[in-house]
Amino acid sequence: PKFGLRRTKTGTSTAHSELNKLRAAHPVVELVLKWREKAKLLSTYLLPLPELVGEDGKLHTHFRQDTHTGRLSSSRPNLQNIPVKGEDGTRIRTAFVAGPGNVLISADYAQLELRIAAHLGKDTAMLKAFEQGRDIHTETAHSLKVDRRVAKAINFGLIYGKGAYTLAEELETSREQAQEFIDRYFSAFPGMRAGMDHTLSQLHAHGSVQTLFGRTRYFPELKSGNRMLVAAAERAALNHPIQGTAAEIVKLAMITLEKSIPDMIVLQVHDELLFEIEKGKAEAAIPIIVSGMEEIDEIELPLKVELKSGSNWGALEKL
Repeated sequence: PKFGLRRTKTGTSTAHSELNKLRAAHPVVELVLKWREKAKLLSTYLLPLPELVGEDGKLHTHFRQDTHTGRLSSSRPNLQNIPVKGEDGTRIRTAFVAGPGNVLISADYAQLELRIAAHLGKDTAMLKAFEQGRDIHTETAHSLKVDRRVAKAINFGLIYGKGAYTLAEELETSREQAQEFIDRYFSAFPGMRAGMDHTLSQLHAHGSVQTLFGRTRYFPELKSGNRMLVAAAERAALNHPIQGTAAEIVKLAMITLEKSIPDMIVLQVHDELLFEIEKGKAEAAIPIIVSGMEEIDEIELPLKVELKSGSNWGALEKL
């Protein structure tokens, strides 16, 4: 059978995305993918991390502001890419423990980028669901008459500029079915399409797009005449106002919290802040964390923070 594998200069590609297409063809493919995953965890985290522990017994990552979106990147070591899901990722996270007498508290923005996208497009149905505290993926599943897994993939896929072809691969369905999902999605949430159309019109009118806070990203690729470069620029432009605004919200929250509860933030991972707090001060710090992250004065947006706590990063429980 034809699997549509991508070709490289040296032959057929064996990248993860290509091998994924062969999962059902032979049992060895699944074994190769699992081996690769474990080998990467071993070489990236299990072997080097102990060597990077400082004299104080702690790991100190280096944050840089070198991304197009404005998000902080982590290096030496990169602590943002430790897998969240799966047994292996959880076991690695258990190595990150609170000091004696302290507790770790995780505060994670719930569906931050979707909330921003709904705000940009003024989508009344989605904003109402957020304001009423309803699960947006369940809402989408009901609207599209699909299961929650498919709804979640569509919700996040479209704000990243994914089209029917990419979505079909992700959902392991036909391109026609994926396009039908997309059409039904925009019918149920017309504001999401309106927001995307507005961003693209701004892009082609000015060659740039902005976050809600006014940070501009320029796209000179639009003048290249290369259709692939232009399409890639459009995808990146669709995401910039969303992910760029999310990055700024997180930074504003960090600035606020560093003033109100100094020296308690120990790590930032995308939309999550991790705090290490004395057990006796944790209860008083929780409402400060919530208000500092949810009440961003510069923006009117229904933000929601989910809290967890525990003695180590891999065994946090919801508060």
